[in-house]
Amino acid sequence: MKKLAVLSIVLMMLTALVFAEVKVEPAVAFSGSGTLTWGIDLDTTANNGFSNTYAANLTVTFVPSSTESKAGAEGDTVFGAISLTGMGVVLNSDNNYTIPLGLVSAADGVVTGVTDATTTVVPGSASSGVAFITPPTIDAWVMLGPAKWFITVANAGPDLLVDFATQLEDDANDAAAWWAEKDEADNVAPDYGAGATGFEMAFGPVTVDALVASAGDWTVAGSYGAALKAALVAGPATVKIGANYPFSTGPLGAGASLGLALGPATISAAFDMSTASGTPMEITGGVALALPDVATITANVAYSAGWGGLDAEVGATLVAVPNLTFSTLVGLWDITTDLAWGVHPNVAYQINLSDTKYVKPGVDAYISTGSETGDALRIAIIGTVTAVVIPNTTFVLTYSDYDLTGGSDRTLTAAATVAY
Repeated sequence: MKKLAVLSIVLMMLTALVFAEVKVEPAVAFSGSGTLTWGIDLDTTANNGFSNTYAANLTVTFVPSSTESKAGAEGDTVFGAISLTGMGVVLNSDNNYTIPLGLVSAADGVVTGVTDATTTVVPGSASSGVAFITPPTIDAWVMLGPAKWFITVANAGPDLLVDFATQLEDDANDAAAWWAEKDEADNVAPDYGAGATGFEMAFGPVTVDALVASAGDWTVAGSYGAALKAALVAGPATVKIGANYPFSTGPLGAGASLGLALGPATISAAFDMSTASGTPMEITGGVALALPDVATITANVAYSAGWGGLDAEVGATLVAVPNLTFSTLVGLWDITTDLAWGVHPNVAYQINLSDTKYVKPGVDAYISTGSETGDALRIAIIGTVTAVVIPNTTFVLTYSDYDLTGGSDRTLTAAATVAY
């Protein structure tokens, strides 16, 4: 009965789209994999055994990302338009499905938790394995001559976020999360998401957005905020500025950024500021140099008392040697307060056995000292050998030691994955 209900909803939506003159081009995509992994804790040898995991996804997309429908004759200067993205039917093996409320009923026993107009369905429940509909992202707007008036639906429209200065740290992966010193939160004004509207207008190379948003609707105690943003594209330069102000909570936030594309070099600079008490300005800058067929070199700096002082990182990725992957990143963090440093090299080489078969050994290392490691030197090494010698099948042998300098944190795993 539930499958019939889902099918009926799909047919109704498709009928509505056809009569709305929205172009519908269904596309079907399938992917699947099954993995067998054997692992052992080399320190205790007690925790060892096999695990089996799988994933399968079948997606039928009715509305591609470029779908758009406009009301009014060609050449009209005032008309309404709507764009839908990503609506379809999905069957998958994920641990949790997020589906829009209203497509299932509480009587089915699957409404276990409600967040942002969705409900989470856990495998093993009444609807496990049943097809569900992915709701579309909807953009609606009105063109008023040169001005674009945003009509937002499902939070798809503009927001008040102003965030131009990007943190440098937190570069480590989960396996070696201690490697980078941890930054504090960005100094940005809140991102209103309940509803927003605004106007956008282009003045030659300058685009200006004036936005108003609320953190709630008329049924609750909503609070309002406003933002003004502008972007200028002139030759190799891109300049962005923005300011926002949440009326009920404050404080005023502002920021700006500059990007320059000068041949093989890209230069960037940015800042964010806030009038909040004790919240300083954030300033970042960087250079990326791309040497064709040789290497890419990057250098970045960031300063804010809220982050702990001055940070700097230099990185390089080598592309000159065929089949060789090599990169390294060197970081100096909290230079003006509590100096920490880290080095992250990564190297791998692919040995081709044929056009489709290869063996690829590689080593990933993290070397660091600072407050995250108790100011002691710590080294982690992750070595892998990946082999693709059978069609659709990948074998991976991994040795990991996350505390080479003083502790015991070693694992060995061997995995085989069949995937399409």
